[in-house]
Amino acid sequence: MKIHRPLWAEGTFLSSQQFQQQARWETYSNNSIAQLGIRHPWGVARVEFDREALALGKLKLRTLRLRFSDGSLIDSEVSDALPLACDLHTLAVENTAIVVLALPLEHANGGNLGQEKHTERPLRYRQEWHKVQDIYGSDSEEMAVECHALSLRFAHDNNQDYITCPLARLTRNGQGNWSQDESYIPPLLALSAHIGLVERLDTLLLQLQAKCRRLMALRRESNQRMADFAVADVSLFWLLNALNSAEPVLSDFYGIRASILNSSGANWLVWPARC
Repeated sequence: MKIHRPLWAEGTFLSSQQFQQQARWETYSNNSIAQLGIRHPWGVARVEFDREALALGKLKLRTLRLRFSDGSLIDSEVSDALPLACDLHTLAVENTAIVVLALPLEHANGGNLGQEKHTERPLRYRQEWHKVQDIYGSDSEEMAVECHALSLRFAHDNNQDYITCPLARLTRNGQGNWSQDESYIPPLLALSAHIGLVERLDTLLLQLQAKCRRLMALRRESNQRMADFAVADVSLFWLLNALNSAEPVLSDFYGIRASILNSSGANWLVWPARC
């Protein structure tokens, strides 16, 4: 859809279309800026499922933070409501299933706001009324709020009317109980969104630091034994150089994961370029 930037001049007649186009332009600008820092600025930043509900055959989210490939931001702790729980008993045949978060596609001809419970096609937004506090005063007022019509679906469903983002993979054991496959890695915006990757990086850093200390000890022993620079010392030097060059990058990558995830706004979308 082509964006028409409003001309904010004196005497301009205000309409809803002007604010909509301005919001679309800001979204496009933010998405363009995000792509400067990362090639594919979309994926999961944080997801947590209810383990107790999963044991009972219900797929329910506890918290969610992600960005769709079209730039739509979803954050259950800031502005979005979690989607309804999904009944896993409908999966009668499948023993594995990939869970996706689905958001209806936006239609260029309008009609993207659902006022009724049942519509012919899924609509991207729904309207809710919330009491909002005046941040400069003590008054509060009811206002219409735009909410994303999120839903939990499966990758094998007919998702042609949705934009989706994978969240997790479920597996069913011989007793028919479902569990989350921890080896599955969805598209990620933050390393901390997957505990397995964090543990692997932590292990890699420990091994790297231990190897560096061992090589440094060998280098000191070699210096004490001979005065000249032996051929074996050359390979030892370059190996140490390679390890010492990689260790700060991995340490920085490990250290910034929490700060990116805890930052507000669009800042948590972009990784440093060297990572």
